[in-house]
Amino acid sequence: MKNLRKTLYFRFSDKAWVLLVGVLLTWVFMPCLLSAQVVIVPSTEDKARIVLSPYAQSVPNDSYTFMSINHPSLDTALTQIGVALEVRGMTTVPDNVAGRAAIFTVDAGETHRVFIVNVSNSSINSSNSAFTDSRTHLILTQDSAQFGNIRAVAINEVPITPTTVGTTQKYNNLGQLSFWGVVFIETSGTGFSMEFIGDAHDSTIGRNFGDSRLGGVSGNSTGVARGIN
Repeated sequence: MKNLRKTLYFRFSDKAWVLLVGVLLTWVFMPCLLSAQVVIVPSTEDKARIVLSPYAQSVPNDSYTFMSINHPSLDTALTQIGVALEVRGMTTVPDNVAGRAAIFTVDAGETHRVFIVNVSNSSINSSNSAFTDSRTHLILTQDSAQFGNIRAVAINEVPITPTTVGTTQKYNNLGQLSFWGVVFIETSGTGFSMEFIGDAHDSTIGRNFGDSRLGGVSGNSTGVARGIN
């Protein structure tokens, strides 16, 4: 009986230790796993999820790219919309998926700012309190001339599936947001505006004029204020 008790005790102890180690490992590595999920821009070719801008640049002592993403509280929009934005074709600091991306949620009425700027810029940096709030995002590039483009992806994987709030169908996609941007030339105080394909500015009104609801077409569009589709 003593041997049986010892055997059971040790078996229980082994299981307890395994459980304890598992809990500790999860506690230690979970922030890393969550971080990895947060910084990866979804890989998708679903045009209903994507906003594109064909050109951006960052040149030391010359120019940087600025973008604003606004939630104008359209009647067709949910109050929170997740955005994953990345620069492509540029060498960033760090030069990995985290370094070239900014992922955030835009609440109704909010505007988020994104700066693409060289890492040693004297004024736009993480040491300047004007650029450290939760609605400002810095994507840093190497201290050499960088040219590329912008790709934004909706976090929501079903952008053309509405959520009914009261009697109104509301959508969680980038066609409900307003994107604006400029490549700003610091040396002259001038610049040129950016074009965004797929946001609210690029939208058309729905086609169903028979009643007050302006829906999509053949289930392939998001209805009122839809984006590229």
